[in-house]
Amino acid sequence: MRMKKFLLVLGLTAAVAMLAVIPGALGGSQATPGVTKNSVKIGTTLPLSGPAALYSRIGTGMKAYLSYINARRSSVDHKRGVYGRQIALNIYDDGYQEANTVQQTRRAVEQDGVFAMVGGLGTENQLAVRDYLNQKQVPQLYVSTGLSSFGTDFSKYPWTIGWQPDYVQEGIMLGKYVKQNIANAKVAVIYQNDDYGKEELAGFQQAAGSGAIVASRGYARNGGAAAVQPLIPQLKASGADTLLVIATPTESITSLAVAYKIGWKPNRIVNSVGATDTFMALAKQSAGSADAVEGVVTATYLKDPVNPTYANDPQVKLYEKVMDKYAPSFPNPRDDTLFLYGMAKADTFVQALYRAGKNPTRQSLMNAVSHLNIKKFGWLIPGGQVVTSPKSAFPIRYQKLAKFTNGHFTEFGNTVKTR
Repeated sequence: MRMKKFLLVLGLTAAVAMLAVIPGALGGSQATPGVTKNSVKIGTTLPLSGPAALYSRIGTGMKAYLSYINARRSSVDHKRGVYGRQIALNIYDDGYQEANTVQQTRRAVEQDGVFAMVGGLGTENQLAVRDYLNQKQVPQLYVSTGLSSFGTDFSKYPWTIGWQPDYVQEGIMLGKYVKQNIANAKVAVIYQNDDYGKEELAGFQQAAGSGAIVASRGYARNGGAAAVQPLIPQLKASGADTLLVIATPTESITSLAVAYKIGWKPNRIVNSVGATDTFMALAKQSAGSADAVEGVVTATYLKDPVNPTYANDPQVKLYEKVMDKYAPSFPNPRDDTLFLYGMAKADTFVQALYRAGKNPTRQSLMNAVSHLNIKKFGWLIPGGQVVTSPKSAFPIRYQKLAKFTNGHFTEFGNTVKTR
């Protein structure tokens, strides 16, 4: 009898020991970094300081929306958060410097044990950590850059995926606009001299034609206003009648303001990275005149909360409600689509997390991320969708042109599928 009890205890001890080394054997999610019974911890790197600090508002939008998700009861499972788990977002300041991005990403993964990195900003910054995150098999989701490599290289980097329309396709769309609407255009280009700027410029040139560009000047990323101020007079001297700006906020604002101040009034095309209502308002303020930005053309894919067309849109109403409650320090959130951009990105993650299952793992999350099919995603312009597959890792592929008039961007033309 004693021998039977001994063998039973020995067997149970061995079974427990075996379960302890099988990931997920005791409750599934307990073995997944960043996931507990009650919470999911994710991280993102953003420039909370430095010349690109305006982009910190993406993190504000993400946090506000996740706070809303954590507080409401879902119609899916009638629980707060996702399947009862609260989503905690850690935001790490990298100052838009790649070395800092690497350091902060390692901190997030190795010290803080995040489940995934979501929405990290910057082309060069996210390229700098892509190998590391894939080696560690940590999801690098919905990076805040449109570099096409984050979609085309999905088979090589299966733990990484982009989000917004890619720069090549945006450049093509803007190039087609110039070719079709500005006869014999002479285009001068100011661009960020990195993969982001070069890729958008290549797409534009492909569509507009090589002869359309009469001058171009690149500036070093993180250069700030001082880097672009002397370049605008040089571009004016080329005799160009059209200015294409491929830049981040500070440099976009400066380019438009300086052009106006030196008496240059070309057609102005600004890519989506540097074209929000807030950036236009700051350029207007710097130039001292609305003429500095009136008529600027860009490409868009998100609803603009300033646009009267969306004044009664349910998603925009939700956006305003969430901002009022969870980010009250920003009294005029309608003025900046970066907040809405952050919310839309956070919502995409929430949608993927639901699809990852009640006990999510990093692998189940990536399975969900690569098989999304959201036909109606209220944050996007009419006709926009979020669709992915392992062979087509471009979540958002629908764009439309927009023109800045009377203090806001107004869409025109057709919604175009660019991938």
